[in-house]
Amino acid sequence: MSHSFHSVIALAEILERRWQNYRSHGEFDLFVEFTVSLNGLTERLRRRQMPGLVRACQELENAALALFGDPSLHPVPIDQANGIERRFAQLLAELRRQERPSAPARRLSDAAGPLADEAPARPRHIRIVAPAQHAWVASLQAQLAFFGFTIEISGWEARPPAVTPPLAILFVPERPGGAYPPAAVSHIMALRTCFPTSNFYCLAVPENLQSIVLLQRAGADACIPADSGISDILSRLLDLVRQDEPEADRVLIVEDSATATAHVRRSLAQHGIDSLAIDDPRKLLEAAAEYRPDAILMDMYMPFCSGVEATAALRQVATYQALPIIYLSSESDIVQQVEALRLGGDQFLTKPVNPVVLAAVVKTKIARYREMRHSGQHDSLTRLLNHSTAKMRIGQLVADSGPGGRLVVAMIDIDRFKRINDTYGHPAGDKVIRSLAWLLRGRLRNTDLIGRYGGEEFIVALPDTDIAGALEQFERIREDFAVLPHPHPEGPLYATFSCGLADLADFPSATDLIGAADAALLAAKRQGRNRVLAAAPDWTLSLVAGMQMEETTGS
Repeated sequence: MSHSFHSVIALAEILERRWQNYRSHGEFDLFVEFTVSLNGLTERLRRRQMPGLVRACQELENAALALFGDPSLHPVPIDQANGIERRFAQLLAELRRQERPSAPARRLSDAAGPLADEAPARPRHIRIVAPAQHAWVASLQAQLAFFGFTIEISGWEARPPAVTPPLAILFVPERPGGAYPPAAVSHIMALRTCFPTSNFYCLAVPENLQSIVLLQRAGADACIPADSGISDILSRLLDLVRQDEPEADRVLIVEDSATATAHVRRSLAQHGIDSLAIDDPRKLLEAAAEYRPDAILMDMYMPFCSGVEATAALRQVATYQALPIIYLSSESDIVQQVEALRLGGDQFLTKPVNPVVLAAVVKTKIARYREMRHSGQHDSLTRLLNHSTAKMRIGQLVADSGPGGRLVVAMIDIDRFKRINDTYGHPAGDKVIRSLAWLLRGRLRNTDLIGRYGGEEFIVALPDTDIAGALEQFERIREDFAVLPHPHPEGPLYATFSCGLADLADFPSATDLIGAADAALLAAKRQGRNRVLAAAPDWTLSLVAGMQMEETTGS
């Protein structure tokens, strides 16, 4: 069990003590502490991708918030207090059950290789609920099994089993694109009760608001349209098993009042949000460059300049043009508020701010900012890092490696890709590209960098890895890709790739490292394709730049 999940359990136990403290004394301030911390637990569970527990925590939070605003209601009546306590006890019991360690899952081929993750991977057990002999099931099962998932299939009429919760449950309807019948919705609700932490994906859902809302109420976490197919499902599941540690939320507070600053920082800390405060807007640019915040809380009236003026100045810097800026002020003049928003602000909150509302606004703004930033840094077809971002990150890895640091860069190119497009069409070519992207994501570590370099070419960086370990890993991936079937109406097609590797020990700059890996890739193609080749230490870029290969049938 990861350290981050232990922190969830620790927070839940703190909540339990706060609740018992409130029940003993009945003071409103103690109830506020419990409710604010409960909101923080909801956010932690959301980051851990436990939708059922998130839902249960939100229901408990809503029950508490209904009693949050009026101190005269406290201590709450005994029946309401017992109801909250019963819900919280159920939530804590489920969290403790989840804490029990499970056996680490194996990757696609030999998970014991030199690049295997040090931490246990999330279990890859998938349950498919589908009509008997449904045409989709065999294809789903074959694709998921190839990527290391274990599959269990049951019919819609089967009773919910008392087994370990699967990572995800996929629901396949009788008629793709048609509404789920009431019996199916009831079955989803029953399974949600049995498996509160599993991810529920309803497939082939009609693009109809009523259908989507009913399935969401039943417990669906995602409603996947009929035209999405296996590709979208596989991508979502790989996102689940590549469980990156969540990035901490960082907020820069620009406020000249020490009392207001202390109140805001305390409210943010209770929700797991890191913060840095400055009391002089003239320090804003330097603090933003050093701290790299995800959002700024800006006071309206400060010495030297107003918050509006500071915001307008910050927007002059390209790096901060989309950074969320939330005004905090006692200003009640609606004209002034609207003008502040027109001049670069994103939200206006009036002091004193409810701590739960403040945290909710901050987290929402940060989430949307990160989504926008993510889309600008990732390739739309594969969801891998795009060309420019991958090169920038490799430069950072090289800079951070220091003397004696280990780093291997790989350049990968699908063999004879032009022939695939010409023979089977560009949609088939896109499927091959996506399949290789998924294979790389499924086989490599969370710490490894994977990017789409352009067209059918990929770039990978393996920190803390030597060239021998990288050669062994990419040989296994190459072998698996060569036997991976890519669906096509005329029958499955197969493809191979060539790969070039370069070691930081031999090529000490990012430019030379990428250039040497690319040269090794060209040499691998010249030697017959479908092979992995490492750049020799004595190669020079002037030598390998002269390598030429015939391109009469594509790369």
